[in-house]
Amino acid sequence: MRVSRRMAMRLIRTLIAVPVLLAFGHGWLNAQEAPDRVFINGKIVTVDDYFSIHEAVAVRGERFLATGSSEEMQALADADTAVTDLGGRTVIPGLIDNHNHVIRATEYWPNEARLDGVTSRAEALAILKAKADTLAEGVWLMSLGGWSEAQFLDSQDDFTLAELDALAPDRPAFIQALYSHAYVNAAWFEAMGIPLGASADEQAAAEGLAARVVRDAGGRATGRLNGGFPMVEEALQHFPPVSPEAQVDAVKIAFRHLNSIGLTAVYDPAGVGIRREGYARIREISADGDLTLRVYHTLGGSMPRTPQDAQDLIAEIEASKPFQGDDFVDLIAVGEIYYAPFHWDGTTEPMDPGEEDVHWAREILLASARGGWSVQTHAVQPATIDHLLNLVEEVNAVHPVRPLRWTITHADNITAEQLDRVRRLGMNVQLRSNPVMGDRGPVIEHFGDAAYHMPPLRTAQESGVSYGLGTDGTKAAQIDPFVTLWWAITGKALNGEVIQHQTLTREEALIATTRANAHLMFMEHDIGAIKPGLLADMVVLDRDYLTVPEDEIKDIRPVATFVGGRMVYGGL
Repeated sequence: MRVSRRMAMRLIRTLIAVPVLLAFGHGWLNAQEAPDRVFINGKIVTVDDYFSIHEAVAVRGERFLATGSSEEMQALADADTAVTDLGGRTVIPGLIDNHNHVIRATEYWPNEARLDGVTSRAEALAILKAKADTLAEGVWLMSLGGWSEAQFLDSQDDFTLAELDALAPDRPAFIQALYSHAYVNAAWFEAMGIPLGASADEQAAAEGLAARVVRDAGGRATGRLNGGFPMVEEALQHFPPVSPEAQVDAVKIAFRHLNSIGLTAVYDPAGVGIRREGYARIREISADGDLTLRVYHTLGGSMPRTPQDAQDLIAEIEASKPFQGDDFVDLIAVGEIYYAPFHWDGTTEPMDPGEEDVHWAREILLASARGGWSVQTHAVQPATIDHLLNLVEEVNAVHPVRPLRWTITHADNITAEQLDRVRRLGMNVQLRSNPVMGDRGPVIEHFGDAAYHMPPLRTAQESGVSYGLGTDGTKAAQIDPFVTLWWAITGKALNGEVIQHQTLTREEALIATTRANAHLMFMEHDIGAIKPGLLADMVVLDRDYLTVPEDEIKDIRPVATFVGGRMVYGGL
């Protein structure tokens, strides 16, 4: 396996960071210079190897310099050091989402009213109205997934045409529920040239989006569009264009929102609908020093389905190199979809690949291993996971995959036996919190009691496999990391139903959303903990994650978020 420049540099940084002084039971780098900033009188939950908790932390430049007591950190300061009194607030490492399709979501973020974690239909309508009131004349109102009616406690009724007309009378509105359906208003119908009323003959002859319109018995549009993913993709083709300059602003707005919920890094798995220029755009923003979120991503942007698609992807793998970026943006893996007929399964149905499908998946995995690529594989069902592990074992016999940290993403229904195979191969697992959205009836009907063990959080925790938590946002699931933490700890959906019998402790869940995810992305020597030498990514909380009542965890909000020692959200 080739060792890339970036991997070599990470090893060098690790060796440099090893000589630390331990004084008074606490640690700091053996540095001659004083910190730029010291944070005192807090509860610093480091999530280091010992899950140690300190009172204060010092930062110099982009990195943590020391942790310890307030007196010890103040002793490091000089006349130029800024001292911030945390007033007893809890500080945790910056949170990391290991599966967030944020880049393909940034384009229309300024139009969006996010409904992540909202548990009241009335509140959701109020959020939509408040957003509409901020938009310039004629600008579309959108909410592009990340929510469903199942999360509402007061009423799970459809939004109506009249309700959307009342809150956005002067602009098209497109309110998408996950990848299932959407609600639109009269202005949207006008913009699409689709009549609000239609006769039976007109309905029978309807094509395109007009055929997706739900109508009442009299032929009047209700405001709902059905049709799932194909409908969403078709509707997207009719969205207003966004200029390159506006797209840069949209990225910054989107990333500031993620900072506001405590995220400092994401693993973006590309996927259907991503435009490659999106990654080039964030590199340009990073070069200007304006990026506030670390993005590590895969070589994706298509849905390889044919032998020609596979050959094209292999050529791209062989012509590209991973780990050529920096601490803010880097291309690190192939996936999550590299050959759909082999591994792209669903919530209830596995894949049954043919010999040709297995052949091309093997060729893609071999090319990835030869090139030193990590690989992220979307696989949900045990049969699909078995097909994958059989191939990985073949590849491993020729090119050891342990150093490459290949991962199975989602793995909702992975078995204990398969986790043992994963462990022996040195692979990793990315588990997602999308069950928190509720509406688990179809899954429970299909799997019975086994549905309450999907994903198998406790089994994964006790398996010895390296695993982390993510969301699968921004459209297929909500993106608030505190909702993810709450779900993993309580086993509840947003509507209050218990839908998960395998849960984690608060400490285990926090590790899985910080340090463990850093490992998945080869970044454990840079992020994931509050530790001398690591990049100073941290979140100051409005309440103590470790002691608040369990049901308050989802309501935790950052007071301030720091990335590389720079405050990117909030204030202190």
